[in-house]
Amino acid sequence: MIIVEKVNLNEKEQRQANELTERVKKADKTYSDFYLSNQFNYFQDMPTFILAYDGNKLVGLTMLYADEEPEEEVEVNLEVDPEFRKQGIATRMFEHAKKIMVQYGYYKWEFVSEKVFLEKNPGFLKKVGLKIVPEDSDYYMRTAELALIEKTDKLNQVLVVKPLSMDYVDQVAAAHSNAFGDAIATSTKYIKNSLLDKDTKSFILLKGNEVLGYCAVDHGENEDYFFGLFIDKPFRGKGFGTFFIKKMMVILQKEGSKAFALNADVSNRAAINVYLDAGFKILSETVYLKNQESI
Repeated sequence: MIIVEKVNLNEKEQRQANELTERVKKADKTYSDFYLSNQFNYFQDMPTFILAYDGNKLVGLTMLYADEEPEEEVEVNLEVDPEFRKQGIATRMFEHAKKIMVQYGYYKWEFVSEKVFLEKNPGFLKKVGLKIVPEDSDYYMRTAELALIEKTDKLNQVLVVKPLSMDYVDQVAAAHSNAFGDAIATSTKYIKNSLLDKDTKSFILLKGNEVLGYCAVDHGENEDYFFGLFIDKPFRGKGFGTFFIKKMMVILQKEGSKAFALNADVSNRAAINVYLDAGFKILSETVYLKNQESI
């Protein structure tokens, strides 16, 4: 068994990672894909991926999502090929990952899993000494049927959806900071990185020249994934979110996209209703795990 650490993945490694994830999803009846980029990590030189190989076959993958300063938590995404489990591969990868995190000053982390996996493996949490963080959970949602915009929708006459350009970055960052409570520097970095990423399309919702909302879309193997989506606080509860999502799907469908997905905080019922109205369906629940002492 060979363990390799990488800051970024090349095309071959990305293909291997996607193939591994598909094997895992098929075996575990899960839905989550790994985010195969370090563009949002706080330290751009920090090794983000730990790969485990059996010969030339990728059998294990760990991704460290560390988008904030070291006093905050790192999200640890870890998977092992179903045919190579119970061989200590996950333990070896995490020990390697832990050394990287500590080297960069991170001493807090949580693991990402899915409820369906834990239900299928009831002894897993006790065996590994982890516990579900009760307040952290998201729904994975995917389009069941695409909800199209009616030509008679009055919002068509007052709102415009267009690709983000550099001219709007400062305005979007200010709205993002207001929506999520992040520092303006953090929001600006987030928006700029999404705009510059070749695999990501960024959209804004406008009324005249005023930015009302934003969303980035990651083009994946099997679906387009919406993230960073928000409507600025003064404009919520008016149907703008549903309109925005539908309009983006119309645009992306014309470019060949066929399926769309996103994650929604289980406690954010207003957002979930927006996504349901836009044609999404809840398929799975993502949960976050910590060791017993850190909860």
